[in-house]
Amino acid sequence: MGGGTKLPTQAEALDVLGLAGGGDPPGSNADALAEIIATGALAGELSLLAALASRHLSSAHEELGR
Repeated sequence: MGGGTKLPTQAEALDVLGLAGGGDPPGSNADALAEIIATGALAGELSLLAALASRHLSSAHEELGR
């Protein structure tokens, strides 16, 4: 969808991931990219939960004044 994947930076990023083009069968590269994004989001959520559980999140905010 769209044309953003034709822009140089986006095309290079997809090429680095080995996901340039539609894939074989069509749409398989989109599925793989969705898995990568979901994995990154899940890792971020797990990291946040771990920081909350260990009370590191609040202490880091206090130390850094954020």
